[in-house]
Amino acid sequence: MSEQEQALIQQDVKEMSGQIVKEIQKRNKKKFKATVYLTEEAEKAFTELYIHRLRKDRKIDRSMIACDAIQMLFEKECGMPSN
Repeated sequence: MSEQEQALIQQDVKEMSGQIVKEIQKRNKKKFKATVYLTEEAEKAFTELYIHRLRKDRKIDRSMIACDAIQMLFEKECGMPSN
């Protein structure tokens, strides 16, 4: 294996490690309880997304889906990462 290939592999490992650390930090943040009222259509979509993630063997809870959705909407509308 060439030095260039080894460097690319090391870079990939660093990026993956960084993503794992970010995911762990995101899951360990303090959580607040909230009540959210969804339309029937939104509730069905929420349930389908939950089932889709479970089928892909992604350990997930419904709160994490809601948090991800809020963060993505914030980034889309405000044009900046939420942190």
